[in-house]
Amino acid sequence: MEKPIAASPKPFLVTLPKAGRSYFWCACGKSRKQPFCDGSHTGTGIEPIAFKAKYDGQEVLLCGCKQSKAGPFCDGSHNALSDSYELASAEEKARTANVVTTEPGADGMAMLEGGCYVKRLNRTDYRPLGQWQVAQPIGAQTGSRFLDQWQFDSSGGSDEAMSFGDSAVALFVQQGKGHITIAGRSFAVKLESGLYVAPGEAFSFIGDSASETLRLIAVVCPGGPEPRILDSMSAAFTPGLPYRLVDTDESQRTAMADRFYQLLVGDEEGGLEVTEFIGEIPRSRAALHRHMYEEAITILAGEGYMWTKGARAAVKPGDVIFLPMKQQHSLECTTEDGLRLMGAFYPSGSPAINY
Repeated sequence: MEKPIAASPKPFLVTLPKAGRSYFWCACGKSRKQPFCDGSHTGTGIEPIAFKAKYDGQEVLLCGCKQSKAGPFCDGSHNALSDSYELASAEEKARTANVVTTEPGADGMAMLEGGCYVKRLNRTDYRPLGQWQVAQPIGAQTGSRFLDQWQFDSSGGSDEAMSFGDSAVALFVQQGKGHITIAGRSFAVKLESGLYVAPGEAFSFIGDSASETLRLIAVVCPGGPEPRILDSMSAAFTPGLPYRLVDTDESQRTAMADRFYQLLVGDEEGGLEVTEFIGEIPRSRAALHRHMYEEAITILAGEGYMWTKGARAAVKPGDVIFLPMKQQHSLECTTEDGLRLMGAFYPSGSPAINY
């Protein structure tokens, strides 16, 4: 047997009851006790992979397509089994044909199911902080457990040092270009650059000209601390994290069938608490699916709808979407030229992993 058999197009969500207990994942795809081995691999030349539970009740996504390079765990390889991403079925579209679009309330919130929402920011959401105007579309007050999202607007930026205390921060330049400084280290950033700020560090952002219109998104993990303006730049700088800055580069993107993403902040960049990425989807409606992480999404270009099982809300550039962990959802693009987004999530991992 040269190649394994795909037992399932999606991974298996499994709860491992006992810490330290050994399990054997079926690598050949022939087992009738998926995703675990039942001995059917005998004679195939493909051996099962042993692994142990790290803690009582650990939840894991075990690969069902048998193509994962991170076996026994899913790495998103199932998304490449077809030329097109899994789309909503005719049955699903028929079932939701009469779903009324949820409109934003006076607070700009369009509430869907399970705590999922679309937030449309307006000027009343902002307050001054030093030379910035800041808003918080995602936080504990809106149902987030693990991450906050902040938006900073300024003309020209500021050399004031800003800190989120002991939380990790994934920064994203939504508008403008200039230099972000951390403890005297200057990073040249441009539109759609991503930069990681380690816990305990501070940063400042100055545009290339005094009239440069800047918009900076900060996703903070763990959530809780509000941004503080410091009297002076902190000297704290975590060594061993050389890949602080990543610019958007189409040559670095990863395909998920006919969709694409590029990591901006992730484990390689030191973002052990948070992953940040750019994503692109064509005109289509994805099938309902779930993630094992809590996610913040900002729509950069294109329009469409965010769906939960029985609700939907329109999305357009500038809108922010909050997705609780394991929330069933689907993002539909209705724009001919596609939809572009920035996403960030906790715990850190791959944007391709879903079930």
